[in-house]
Amino acid sequence: MIPENVEIFTTEGEKQFYRFLESVAKPDSQYIAWYTPDLKGKEPDFILFGDKIGLIVFEVKDWALEQIREANPQHFILSMGGKTKSRKNHSK
Repeated sequence: MIPENVEIFTTEGEKQFYRFLESVAKPDSQYIAWYTPDLKGKEPDFILFGDKIGLIVFEVKDWALEQIREANPQHFILSMGGKTKSRKNHSK
């Protein structure tokens, strides 16, 4: 994992996903994982690379399934704190 031994995370979801990658993907000689790498001004939450799987980019959202009211490739409609919020998908 790069960096190793992160103690401060932006969100609880990122902390849980970091621990998940440590235990499941077990980055070693076959896998390399990065937390919040800077890629020319873009900063995904995680990147995982493996010779057999290629490069996977992960963006962690701290949403519960019951909060998602609608989802499509362009946006999400969420119910959070009694309010409905729209979030644009920035993957493109």
